Amino acid sequence: MASLFSRLAAARQLVYSTAQAYAEGLDCVREVAMIKALVGELVNEIMYDCQQFHGGYGLMQESTIERMFRDARVHSIGGGATEIMLEEVAKRMV
Repeated sequence: MASLFSRLAAARQLVYSTAQAYAEGLDCVREVAMIKALVGELVNEIMYDCQQFHGGYGLMQESTIERMFRDARVHSIGGGATEIMLEEVAKRMV
């Protein structure tokens, strides 16, 4: 959990710095794609570990954790799959 928490904090800082750059009118397409790829995968890792932590209860359909686990999956798919986001990053690497 500590490792996931650390990675989440790093991702949050990337979001904040990108939001600041966007507010200043800078081109942030690469950073936004990086965030989408990183956070889309990270949320799934976090939810997987949380579901594992809850054991059998994490699989019960009426549990909140089971719904959150299912809902998290769309983040790495919707709005562009992780692979597409990484292609956007690769095109803009300098």
